[in-house]
Amino acid sequence: MASSNKARDEFAEVNGLRLHYREWGDARSRNVLLMLHGYAETAGVWDDVAQDLAREYRVISLDQRGHGQSAHAPDFDYTRATQVEDVEAFIEAMALKSLTIVGHAMGGANALCYASEHPDIVTALIVVEAAPEVLRGGVERLRRMVGSAEEFESLSDAVESMRPLFPYATTEQLERRARSALVEKPEGAWVWDFDPALRDASLRPPEPDPGQRRLADLWECADRVQCPVMIVRGSETDMLTPEAIQRLHRRIVGSRVSLIEEAGHPVPSDQPAHLALNIREFLQNLQANAV
Repeated sequence: MASSNKARDEFAEVNGLRLHYREWGDARSRNVLLMLHGYAETAGVWDDVAQDLAREYRVISLDQRGHGQSAHAPDFDYTRATQVEDVEAFIEAMALKSLTIVGHAMGGANALCYASEHPDIVTALIVVEAAPEVLRGGVERLRRMVGSAEEFESLSDAVESMRPLFPYATTEQLERRARSALVEKPEGAWVWDFDPALRDASLRPPEPDPGQRRLADLWECADRVQCPVMIVRGSETDMLTPEAIQRLHRRIVGSRVSLIEEAGHPVPSDQPAHLALNIREFLQNLQANAV
């Protein structure tokens, strides 16, 4: 298959669920980037970043269970352990023997955990706005966003609903954010593109006791990561403190920290070009140092 910057939409059967993914670049390439989105996002949040990087890499963006075009979990199981098991099964189904994982927020936590258990497969890791310690204010903002309305009459209405929650963001940034979280229905309304159970904890099964939960301690996962790591933080984030980022940086030996200016927590939609540039430079430096 020839190299292409045009996205290809595909599906894979994973752990009894039909998961959707988007793919760019040459499917024969050994330089594979797997991108994992955050909570209340879809694979589409990576479209601009992926199209940019597809000039050099095969890029795969996965709709994690319950998000986008991927199937909803019939038992409402959206725990981190189950999501990581999906990533494991997806990588196996795709016959990927080595890859770089790029994860944002929830996807970043999943990426950290997968990398900690599969040092033989993950050659590099980019963690975007993810850390074991997050700010309550940022979590509450996300909850207010997804709870603001069941649907919106237009994309513009969705953008205006989000504007008070992202005061630093431009209209263009807000539109990318809305498109990564909403889908247009045939009648023209825009609705959230994920399982309603993801915003209603009463629908989901209770979490096991922390001592019995697999991958419960994200710090422990971080300690076991062996590949090169870049930790990315948005300058306007309300989700992570500089101290939390520095602590994660110290725990992952040899990691580097990258600050993206004029970006909040949703870095992939706020500054896709700058994020793609940082990812490219990080991976090129690794390649140059390996020669």
